[in-house]
Amino acid sequence: MRNNMLARTRFHVLLALLMTSVFCHSGFAQGDKKTAYAILLDNTGSLRSQFNQVEAFGKGLVHRTSQRGPVSLFSFMSEGIGQGSRARVTMGTEWTQDERVLNRYLDNIYVQGGQTTLLDAISLMAEKLDAKVDADKNAFSHKVIIVVTDGEDRVSNINEKKLISILHERGATVYAVGLVDELKSEGGLTRKSPRERAVDFLKSVTRETGGRVIFPKRGQADIDVIVGTLLP
Repeated sequence: MRNNMLARTRFHVLLALLMTSVFCHSGFAQGDKKTAYAILLDNTGSLRSQFNQVEAFGKGLVHRTSQRGPVSLFSFMSEGIGQGSRARVTMGTEWTQDERVLNRYLDNIYVQGGQTTLLDAISLMAEKLDAKVDADKNAFSHKVIIVVTDGEDRVSNINEKKLISILHERGATVYAVGLVDELKSEGGLTRKSPRERAVDFLKSVTRETGGRVIFPKRGQADIDVIVGTLLP
């Protein structure tokens, strides 16, 4: 009888150890899930004087995110001629963790003319990101969109309310680096200044999706610290 009791006790101990091992392994697998990233570098004319800073933030973000999951890079491309031209988003480098490939693309983007379609751009990025993640849902825990921009939108087809609805539907979280210093700060009696509108938009779209926005000063040098604050 005593031998049977000892055998049962040993069995239960071994079973408990096995279950603990399985639980820990499952927890590790969950923690091992990657985040999928889509990063937009705003290369439109309103950021011409800050373009070096845009590129520097791009490389800082690539260095941090490519270690955590695949990254797709986006920028703007000019369409049309004269005052009717538009700056439409285009995907440059798709779904890679190779930092050299990502940096090579960053080294070759340049300032584009045309009126900015920032809201349309973020919407398209969410769509592209969702389609990629959908192919292998079990491999990814988060979908993150990061925009380096002054937050100014001129001629998007969708409005802010619609964009936020799309982002909620896609399950995407938006983070932003807001380079707003060069936007005009003077408004009218009943109209916000371009800078106020940009700040309000970036705060809203990041807050509503569970992300974060930072507004670094022009020429602020420590990119790694700022990026670390944005994406801890």
